[in-house]
Amino acid sequence: MSDIADDLRGAHFTCAAALALPDGTERSVVAEWHGQLLHEPNGVNGFGYDPIFLPDGYAISAAELSGHVKNQVSHRAMAFEALIPLIRESVSAP
Repeated sequence: MSDIADDLRGAHFTCAAALALPDGTERSVVAEWHGQLLHEPNGVNGFGYDPIFLPDGYAISAAELSGHVKNQVSHRAMAFEALIPLIRESVSAP
């Protein structure tokens, strides 16, 4: 990867989350966290590609974000946030 130009280093994480209800209803959502691949790993928080993933809108890697921030902006956070209205809808349905 060291010879890949910066403008070709786009990357994203994807999370699919699903809700399955006892009545057989199934709903799913997909969320993506976009960014760029760094040339060198930075940070110790997280795992996998976090040290080389620079999320869009940030000047630090995903592994340098605090757990609190990452849990608000990551692909997993976005997917599970998108499930909340579906859960509320299913709870209020007759």
